[in-house]
Amino acid sequence: MSPLTVAEIMTREIFAVAPDTSLTTAARLFATRHISGAPVIDASGKPLGVVTQTDLCDPDRDRTDRIGRSLFYRVSHHPEMIRGDDALSPEGVVADVMSPFILSVRPETALMDAAKLMVDDDVHRLLVTAEGRLVGIVSSMDVLRGLVRGKNGARK
Repeated sequence: MSPLTVAEIMTREIFAVAPDTSLTTAARLFATRHISGAPVIDASGKPLGVVTQTDLCDPDRDRTDRIGRSLFYRVSHHPEMIRGDDALSPEGVVADVMSPFILSVRPETALMDAAKLMVDDDVHRLLVTAEGRLVGIVSSMDVLRGLVRGKNGARK
């Protein structure tokens, strides 16, 4: 039996935001797509950081008064820019609250190695990158599904 890999369990269609996405747009994206965080990428799909619900809600995070753009990305093979509604507010942008630290794995990483990294670094998601571009995301729920499906991480 060979171990399951990240490529076998990762989410391939990802919603991501830009550094200049408004905080309102990010919050609406999270609420409407039922996600708790998203990668922050540039237009070419290169990861720049991560933003989470906690980041958006933290009252101690400094925010600028910059008016952000109302956009986000749907990434499957290439980033596709999607324009949200035009409701803008001068509350700041994703770059104000995001974590610029990127914790990533490659698609061929063993599922158990990814799970250990998540536990060791106390994170709920890992970005999956290949050749410097975002190709997927692995959440703690994806890991659990993979473990249940793969009988403790091993493929038949």
